[in-house]
Amino acid sequence: MSYEYMLDFAVVNRSEADSVLRSIQGFVGFSAEYQLYSFRRETTGPMPDADAKVEASGIYVCHYGGSFGIVTDIQAAFAAIGHRAELREL
Repeated sequence: MSYEYMLDFAVVNRSEADSVLRSIQGFVGFSAEYQLYSFRRETTGPMPDADAKVEASGIYVCHYGGSFGIVTDIQAAFAAIGHRAELREL
């Protein structure tokens, strides 16, 4: 089961967003085909704990039931650079 969230803010600098996501603890890779950033802290199976995607309207995050800390760390990392947006469940 997965949970989907959106961190709403206008992404004007995709390069900056890329750098922020790659700096999150647990970042394990980027899929150029799907534009997904994958994160793993707890799971050992084929699915990551979470995936994130940069969109024009913010950061989409799909949490697969592993460490929810990844989701809050993504929110905190963007808040630290001035993007103070609430996390909204989809």
